[in-house]
Amino acid sequence: MNAESPSGAVFRGALTPRYTDQDTWRHVNNSRAYQLHIEARMQALVNRFGPDAWFSDAERLRPLRAITQFREMSFYGSDIHFVVTLMGASHDQVQLRTELHQNDQLVGIQDAWLGAFLNHERVALPQAMFSSFRNDVDADPAAMPDDGYRQFAEDFAHFPVHRELTPRYADMDADSQRSEAALARYMEQARFGTLQNVDIGNLGLLIAAMDITYLHFRPSSTPVELVTGVSHIGNTSFHLTGGAKSRHGVHAIANSVMVVVDLDTNRPAPITDNIRTQLEKLRL
Repeated sequence: MNAESPSGAVFRGALTPRYTDQDTWRHVNNSRAYQLHIEARMQALVNRFGPDAWFSDAERLRPLRAITQFREMSFYGSDIHFVVTLMGASHDQVQLRTELHQNDQLVGIQDAWLGAFLNHERVALPQAMFSSFRNDVDADPAAMPDDGYRQFAEDFAHFPVHRELTPRYADMDADSQRSEAALARYMEQARFGTLQNVDIGNLGLLIAAMDITYLHFRPSSTPVELVTGVSHIGNTSFHLTGGAKSRHGVHAIANSVMVVVDLDTNRPAPITDNIRTQLEKLRL
């Protein structure tokens, strides 16, 4: 997608973390790290389709699914260099992979499958858009990995933890839809609302990966229902599955891999019996 890549399949650039991107651990917050992937992806699309590609009153690319790996912490005060790679495109969707690097270290990877939306509904990619992608990569998107967690979207009553969130004006994007960034923050808030009541002693928790399936982006001013539950418990990690639902139905559902860490070494630590007992009470 730029002069450095003759095929046009790769776009590179740099982003600067902001002071307000930090969390209480003094590294870039995971939802803000997710937004860096969004920004890199959007810059690649603007480079491909022109300066107005960031908004649309016609078809607009939106994520169907995004799988994000948080490989290392990233920090304020140093640029993050990104690489966006076009993996494949069909008439139905396109797959983009973004990598984030800081100080020559890979800090994050995201695979995103994007579909075209018009008037809140999925439509085929416009022919010109499809042709642009296929001219650079003559391949279909990879098949999405199994999304067994999506079954939980069918019955929110089954989740052990429920909370209500009041949507904000800032949750809408430039096309007056519920933004991808807002829905990712909703997933973070659902996790926090659950984990703040889990006593982990002198250990810490980090998110290693997050897999979000997006179902719709319709805006509304009515409260959003957030739900969470534990879907798997391992030796040093566990899975939190959560979702967000409005009067228009389920917005998104996500599976997050949480790792227990030793705060002195920042290395994974075994889940203690006390933590395991608390997590079992939150089982789906």
